[in-house]
Amino acid sequence: MLAPTPFFIVFCYRLVRSEPNWGCTGVRQKRGVIHPIIERICMFKNMKWVVAAVILMLPAGSQAAFEYESILKAAVDGPIVDVAAHPDADLVFVLTPGKILIYSTDDQVVLDQIPVDKGFDRITYQDDDRLVLTARQPSRINILHFSRIYTFNLKGRAVNGPPDAKATIVVFDDYQCPYCARLENYIQQLLEQFPKDLNCVIKHYPLPSHPLADDGARAALAAGKQGKFWEFHSRLLAEYNQVSEEKILEIAGSLGLDMETFNRDRMSSAVSEIIQEDVADGKFVGVRGTPTVFLNGKRVKNPGALPDLIRQEIEKKGRQ
Repeated sequence: MLAPTPFFIVFCYRLVRSEPNWGCTGVRQKRGVIHPIIERICMFKNMKWVVAAVILMLPAGSQAAFEYESILKAAVDGPIVDVAAHPDADLVFVLTPGKILIYSTDDQVVLDQIPVDKGFDRITYQDDDRLVLTARQPSRINILHFSRIYTFNLKGRAVNGPPDAKATIVVFDDYQCPYCARLENYIQQLLEQFPKDLNCVIKHYPLPSHPLADDGARAALAAGKQGKFWEFHSRLLAEYNQVSEEKILEIAGSLGLDMETFNRDRMSSAVSEIIQEDVADGKFVGVRGTPTVFLNGKRVKNPGALPDLIRQEIEKKGRQ
């Protein structure tokens, strides 16, 4: 059905106004005939808004269509009681009697399961990675906090601190980021505070808005091939607002690097592959800006809480 035209809407509205100079009587006198249905409507001048509303509610000529695809198909062991979804991540939480199954829509697999009492019949997701479970008979509530644990490939990366530390900080960095420079000093303080139990690894995540951050990452990795990654890393971050080709060469020279080897390495495919892998890892774990910090694979939203979180991780490893 076609949508009413503006002219038709105006016509019907004026028709039911019952104005002396252009009402139903006037139409009959001028035309000599009027549709009987319209004539009956015109008898009720207060019906004009009803008529207008009915006309405007008629189906429009343009129609919307939908395209869809299935992103998760899985057989579930046991009856499904309720389902909740993470708004940002690719996670779906399926409540079954006695457990919560955590599905990844990207990987199409069950990542893990959380044991719960069988009586819960509803699950909802709240901010800050919390799941709220409720039951009607008997009435009760249980709020769970969960942390997704990621595994990063750190092979070939320089490690600052003991390699067998109980806690590992992974930082996604950008060499033109002032916040990364500020965090660097804080990380150094933490490494001094936990000298036997903490280490740190850098993952490179040059942002598109920082055109020289990629050059800085290449240079730091090239310096690492000569055993000077952390020295170069700290120096370049300290001068994040002066990153340039001249500054990169200046730092490399001051560290006594073999410049021919340094220049060759920073343009090598091996260095490019490391940066590409780091960026891919960052996208996978939801990095949206720098610095982004992980402790033993768990994202740290508030770096100020790191001392307490590190102690907790050390205690956990001590109990294992």
